[in-house]
Amino acid sequence: MKSVKSYKITGAAALALTLVLMPLSGVLSGSAQAASAAVAQKESQKTSWNAELTNAPFKKNGVVFVPIKELSEYLDLHITVTPNKKYVYINSPFESVRIASGQSKAINAKGTAIALGATPIVKHGVTYVPTSLLAKSFGIPVKWNGKSKVSLQGSKQYASGAVGGMVFWLSREDGTLLTGQAGSVPKKAGKASIERIDLLNIKPRKINPSSYVVDINNSYGEPHIHESHIRVLIYNGKIVNAGSTHYANFSGRNTKPNIDDYKGNVAIMNGSTLQLVHPTGKVVKTYNLEAITGVKDDFVVEAIEPEFLLVRPYKKATLFIVHPTAKQSILIYQKLQLDDEAKKLIEEYPPNEAGYVGDGLIYTGFKNQKLTFNWSHPLLDKNKTFTYKLPF
Repeated sequence: MKSVKSYKITGAAALALTLVLMPLSGVLSGSAQAASAAVAQKESQKTSWNAELTNAPFKKNGVVFVPIKELSEYLDLHITVTPNKKYVYINSPFESVRIASGQSKAINAKGTAIALGATPIVKHGVTYVPTSLLAKSFGIPVKWNGKSKVSLQGSKQYASGAVGGMVFWLSREDGTLLTGQAGSVPKKAGKASIERIDLLNIKPRKINPSSYVVDINNSYGEPHIHESHIRVLIYNGKIVNAGSTHYANFSGRNTKPNIDDYKGNVAIMNGSTLQLVHPTGKVVKTYNLEAITGVKDDFVVEAIEPEFLLVRPYKKATLFIVHPTAKQSILIYQKLQLDDEAKKLIEEYPPNEAGYVGDGLIYTGFKNQKLTFNWSHPLLDKNKTFTYKLPF
C-alpha cells in the first residue's frame, strides 16, 4: 500500500479585518468616554502582554500613533466601513466609535462627541491612530516600547464577524452571542451550546433584515483534532433555533460544511437530525438520518434537491442518497463501477488513520435525473468521473 498523505486544515481562522480609509484629518479627544471605558473594563477580563507589529508605531509631536487595523487583531475590536466609505466604526462588545474623514471628532454609541488632540495619519496605505483613541473610547491603554513593539492591556475574549453593518460577538468563555448594528452597543442574542471552547471562528450571513445565521467552528483537544460545527438562527435579535455536530477527526480529513438552506428554509443539523427551519424559527421539515441510513453518527448534509438529499456520516464519510419523503437511503459507492481494490480500501481502511478520506466521492451536479461525482483516492493515485442515475 502506498504511503499515507495527511492534509489536515482544521483550526480557527485568524480574524482578518479590512479597513478602507481616505486620509483622515481629524479624530477624537476629550474625557466623555470615562463611563463607557469603565463598563468595558468591568465587563472584559483584561490581561497585559507585549506584541510586535508588522507596521511599526511612531511618535509625532509627542503623540504615539499605532496601526489600528493590525492592532485590532490582538483585541476585542472589529472594524466596519460603511459602503460609501464615509464612516468607519471601531466596535467592541461594549462600545462603538464612529470616525469620519476630515472630521476632528468621533461619535460614540450614545452620540457623545470625543476629541483626541491629534488626527489619524495614513502612511503607505496604513491608517495610524493616536493611542488615546483606544484608551479613552475602550479603556485599552497601549504603550509603545520602541520600534515595532507595544505593550497592551486589553482582552481577546470574543470571536467576531460581520455581515453588512451587523456585527456579531461570541464569548470564548461561555458561548454568549451578542449582536448589533455597527455604531451601537450590541445586545445579547442568547447562548450557543459549544463543547470545550478553544479555537473559535464564526461566519455570519444575512437571510433577511430580521434573520441571520451564524456558523461557528470550534476545534479543541490536543492537537485540536476534535471539531464542533454549530449553526445558530437569529430572528429579531434572539436565537430561535440552533444545532451542532461533533467529529473526532483523528485522520485529519477535510470535512465539507452543511449546505446553507433549501427553498428559503435554513438547514440545521443537530447530531443525526436534520431540520429545515423557516427564518422565523419554525421547523418546517425533520429528517432522522440515523433511522433512515442505519448509521449511528453525526452527519453533514451536502445537497438537498426536490428529488433527493445527499448526506454523509462523519466517521465513515461514505455518501448516502436519501429519498426526500420515503424513509429510504442507498450507499452510493457500492453502486458505482469502482474496482475491487478501491472498494476494499474504502471498507477496510481504519477511519481514524491518517490518510482516510471515506469513499472519496465529491458531488458535482444533477441534471436529467443523473448525479455526477468526481472520485479520487490519495492512496491509490486514481481518479474518475461517475454518473449515477437517480434510483428513486
